[in-house]
Amino acid sequence: MNAKKLWPILLLLPVLLAFALPRFIGRDAGPAPVVQCADPVGGCRVPFGDNVAQVRFLTSPVPLQPFELTVMAPGVEQVAADFAMQGMDMGPNHYVLQRSADGPWHGKIILPVCVSGTSNWTMTLELDGGKRVQIPFVAKK
Repeated sequence: MNAKKLWPILLLLPVLLAFALPRFIGRDAGPAPVVQCADPVGGCRVPFGDNVAQVRFLTSPVPLQPFELTVMAPGVEQVAADFAMQGMDMGPNHYVLQRSADGPWHGKIILPVCVSGTSNWTMTLELDGGKRVQIPFVAKK
């Protein structure tokens, strides 16, 4: 093929990739469903499609103080949690949980402090890299 005919294709290729790649990489199925959990320290059953996970904070979350998150989700190969303050960008707060020998997934979480004193958070729990739910909660001040 003649080099003069090839250069327009080479110029268009990055543009086409920029538009097409996001569709294949982060196939976002829209916002995750919101599940209410009246007492995250007591634990909640959270539906994930046909499955149910048991989610629990071992202590009440307090900014800048570590607390444990446990997730019991039989048959799951990966668990991650993202924490976002409602109405304010607090930067990335992403945690990949580790499976313990007895089955549950565990993560040590530290929430940042907000200078406004706001304490309303949402945890987005993700199982196996795609099944997600949002769980709103309030951290102690």
